[in-house]
Formats: sequence, C-alpha cells, structure tokens
Amino acid sequence: MQTSFAHSRTSRLARFATLYAATVLLVTACASLPPPTAELESAAQAVSRAEAADADQYAPAELQRARSALQRAQDAMARKRADEAREAALAAAAEADLARVRSSAERTGAELRQRQAEVAGLRSRLQLDAGAEPQNPLDIPVPALPAEQRMQALDADNRLNPFAQYERLQARQALATLAAARRSALAAALAQAERRVGIAEQAARVEAARREIERQERERAELLVEASRRDADRARAEAERLRIEAQIQAEEAARLRAQAEQAEAVLDSAQIDRSAQVAAAREKEAALARKEAELVAGASLPPARRDERGDVFTLAGDAFASGQAQLTAKAAASVKALGIYLAALPGGAVQVIGHTDSQGEEAANQSLSERRAQAVRAALVQAGLARDRSSAQGMGEAQPVADNTTAAGRAKNRRVEIIVADNP
Repeated sequence: MQTSFAHSRTSRLARFATLYAATVLLVTACASLPPPTAELESAAQAVSRAEAADADQYAPAELQRARSALQRAQDAMARKRADEAREAALAAAAEADLARVRSSAERTGAELRQRQAEVAGLRSRLQLDAGAEPQNPLDIPVPALPAEQRMQALDADNRLNPFAQYERLQARQALATLAAARRSALAAALAQAERRVGIAEQAARVEAARREIERQERERAELLVEASRRDADRARAEAERLRIEAQIQAEEAARLRAQAEQAEAVLDSAQIDRSAQVAAAREKEAALARKEAELVAGASLPPARRDERGDVFTLAGDAFASGQAQLTAKAAASVKALGIYLAALPGGAVQVIGHTDSQGEEAANQSLSERRAQAVRAALVQAGLARDRSSAQGMGEAQPVADNTTAAGRAKNRRVEIIVADNP
C-alpha cells in the first residue's frame, strides 16, 4: 500500500526531530563521535537526488560544490580523519540539497509561467477580465539578514509559513548546532546554517508556487469548460441559421414551381400550335427545374453541350483527387444538382462514361475510369435519379478528345461525361 504524503511527512519530521535532539547532545558531549559513515551515505544520496533533478542544467555551481565536498569527505574518511570527513559530508549534503531546490525552482517557475499564459489566453479568447495580477511565490524577495533572522522572517511570513516544514527543521537543527559550536568549528557551522536556511527559504517558495500551479490548473479547467459551452452554443446557432436558409430556398423553389404550373396552364388555355406549346412548356419546366436543383444543392450544374447523343454534361479531371475515385466537395454538390435536375424531368436514359489520359498503365487507367463513372452514377442516384434509368462505363484512355502529349490536352482527356439521351 502506498504511504500517504501527510503520513510520510509526519514520519520524516519525527525522524529529524530525533536526529535534531541527538545532534545537540552529541555536540555538547565530551566523548568522541563515531566514524561519519551515515553522513557520507546521506551526502552521496543528496548528490544523486540533485543530479536526478537536473541540477547540472539549472544549478551547476552548487552541484559542483557538492561533488567537491563529497570527494573531500571521502578522502578524509580514507585518511581516518573523522571530524574533517563529517564536516565535508554535511557541507556536501547541504550544497546538494540547495542545488536540488534551486533546480526545482527553475522548473516550477517555467511551469507556473506556462499555466499563467494559458489562463490569460483563455480569458482573452472568452473576452473576460484579465483578473488579478498573476502571483509568483518564487519572486518573493529574500531579506538581507543573518541566518537566524532570516529563519524568523520565514516563519513569520503568512504566504510561506505553511510550507517546507522538513527543510525548516533541518535549518533549525543547523542553527542549534551553530549556537553550540566550538570556536574552531564556528566558520563551518555558520556556513552550514546559511545553506540550510537558504534551502528552507527556496523550498517554501517552490511549494507555494506548486500550490499556485494547482490553482491555475483548476481555473484553466473551468475556462475550458466555459469555452466548450460557448462553442456548442455557436454551433447550435449556426445549425439553426442553415435550417432557416434551407427552408427559404425550399419556399423559393416551391414558388418557382407554382409559377411554372401557372405558365403551363396559360399555355394550355392558349390557342397555339400544340408542338410549340409543348416545347415552350418543356423548356420553361427545364429552366425552372434547373433553378430549383441549383438552389437546393447550392451549386451549379456541370457544363453541358449537345451532340448527336443528346445533352452531354462534363466533369473535368479536377472533380477528383489525383488517382482517386471520390468526388471533391465542389464536384459532389454539382453532381447532386444534376441528379435533382434529371429526376425532376422526364427524359431518356442517362449514361455515365469515365475517361482518363494516357499516363500510367492501361489497366490501371481502365479501372480508375470505371470507378469514377460508378461514383458519379451513385451520386446521381442518391440525389433522386432512378437507378434503372442510369448506367456507368469506363473507357480508360481509349477515347481522347485532345493531344495526350501536352498537359492541357491530358487535362481535357481526364473527364467524366453524363450523357442524357432524348426521349424516344
């Protein structure tokens, strides 16, 4: 089972309280201390933790001092100079801890600035007030005071006093050791106290910054929810606008159809030549059907011409992606308009024929032309054209209409023709 953070911190505080009391007793005792193997091991672990925290990048000077002090401690231990080894090991551990917290401060500061920028960007996007000035606990100044007074100032600072209790305990231990130190050990004890108080100050600011990051992350999550809600509202409004626009187009189409019916009724009542009457009505009906189809589909019919086969509508090669048989969005809308138009009018058979240029293998071109013809036929049927009225065929590169040796000629040869035969 994983130990909780609170339980771990309580255990650590209890262990260091015991260590603190033991250290004071050992400093004031007259008996010689045992070899500092524990101090050497603790210093080595502190250096490893600093290296793992990227101190080589963010606090190289402090990490180098820690490594040098650890080497001095190991050399003194090898020469059986226990007091010198202990002093150097304690210095190495403190320098390594200082490197670690300064590295943590750099990384935490970068993360906090990123979160603050994200929140500011979301507020700007949502057109909200900028809010309170962003706070960075890492910017709280350190007073230029002796170590003991700095420790008192840290304990009195309401912004920082809930944090870094473990490091504060180490700093108080170092201050107690300084107060009880012999004259010969005073300089080393003072340096150690300065280091430990500095570590406590930096660690408290880092923890306060982590707390601010958590607050920024909560605010960011709330702003993202609000942004999603607004996006959904805009999407609903756009859908409603499109619905109304489609309704207006349908009403316009109905009005045009009514006009066509009225025009046809007028022609029926007139005493004119029957063939001319039918031709005029069909022409009017075709024009209105074309207009209605283009309104509903939102696109124009493909270009058309007449030849001996009937009306020929042509889709150019750019109606498909290169080597593909799927219609582009623009071409699909145009084919949809054509399908609606043909479904609205009586007429002969509709034949869809695909063509390619001569580039590539003949078999691949044949297959591509067939798939493109089938894709266009399927789109026409989906738009309303009766399936049994249409057919599809691929001709590959067999029926060019231009020179395949030029780019312009090949572009003309890549086409799909929709041939609408006249009524029998």
